[in-house]
Amino acid sequence: MKKYSKLKTALVVAIMSFSMINTVIAADTPIELKGDIIEYNAQTDMAIAIGGVTIIRDGGVLTGGQATYNFKTQEASITGGVTANKDDMNLKAESLISNANQEVVAKGSVVLVKADNTLTGEEIHYNQATSDISMPLGGNATGPQADIRGDVLSGNLMTNQYTATGNVYLNSKTNDVQSTSDTATYSGNGQDFNFVATGNVNIKSPSRNIVTNSDNATYNSTENGKLVLTGNAVATQNGNIVRGNTLTVYLGDNVNIK
Repeated sequence: MKKYSKLKTALVVAIMSFSMINTVIAADTPIELKGDIIEYNAQTDMAIAIGGVTIIRDGGVLTGGQATYNFKTQEASITGGVTANKDDMNLKAESLISNANQEVVAKGSVVLVKADNTLTGEEIHYNQATSDISMPLGGNATGPQADIRGDVLSGNLMTNQYTATGNVYLNSKTNDVQSTSDTATYSGNGQDFNFVATGNVNIKSPSRNIVTNSDNATYNSTENGKLVLTGNAVATQNGNIVRGNTLTVYLGDNVNIK
């Protein structure tokens, strides 16, 4: 007997009974694997699909040029013009690995769109169950309210909370506040947001003609745009300069420097 059976032209491989498989996925979860050419190992429950690959699972659809799929662990590895779609999530990448715990690792020119948020980078780790994301090679997160990027980026797409490290840039679209720093954490909610920045912090607001520099900074839009600068703090507006170890700047409609 041959170890593998080959089937061509859009073969559909389906597991008929999950009750005998010990996985964390519910027993009645249907799975389909489609491809032009498929090799399936009945002993290991492993399949290799080549050409026009489609994997349908848990309401999500994966497509690509080539894939391996483990029907026991439900781990999929797919390469070549990869797309992934589920609910309001759309992803494009050069390669992708996903497992039964809804954890996805996408690599190569990754673009992940979730509702109003768009993430771009060379590698994105995304947990579909928790909405947690991490970008160990850096990247950019763009939402309706703000953009943030850094050499390393992590956060949550549901709570709009992000942490960036290395060459950090933060742009608030609704409050006209831009910041560069070594590290920063950001949290947004509707029109309001706050952030904490550390290390070589430079903040500017072009509409207010304000530029600040400091070792550290915190900002809260709900407190009349309260910006607190600490450590070698300098604030400049319309040619006026204020220096101190701690400066508080209100970036609301009425701008004051204390």
